[in-house]
Amino acid sequence: MFLAVVAGGLAVAWLLGSDTAEVARVGDPAPDFTVELIDGGSFTLSETDGPVVLNFWASWCPPCRDEIPDISIFAAANSDVTVIGVAVEDVEENARRFAAEIDASYPLALGTDEVEEAYPRIGLPVTYIIDDGVVTEVYNGVVDEEVLAGLVPSS
Repeated sequence: MFLAVVAGGLAVAWLLGSDTAEVARVGDPAPDFTVELIDGGSFTLSETDGPVVLNFWASWCPPCRDEIPDISIFAAANSDVTVIGVAVEDVEENARRFAAEIDASYPLALGTDEVEEAYPRIGLPVTYIIDDGVVTEVYNGVVDEEVLAGLVPSS
């Protein structure tokens, strides 16, 4: 009985606590974040203008590896869209090595605990579309040029 009460209390505390954290949801403002770019410098979401494609990937994820060339083509063809890839659930050394191999046309970054908590995933890859600071789409799975063109406003 004691364990059931403790477990119930922890579940209630977790549910109440999760409402206070900023979490990305379609139709809501996108939680701001700053991440370290693998090639140097940093990226801060709130410092961008126009639509943003925020793609989460990992070096160990074969579908992530498969989609990056298509995202690169989209990014190169849509200079009015900010595209950024953020490595999550990965070892920094592996993410850096993969980023050097793949040679994406858009910036790749290292995720943080803050970003991972603010942008939930049911798996990888996942892509968030943000426009005017609002999350407009969440796409779970592999994206390509055609999918991105359909998701991103005015692309």
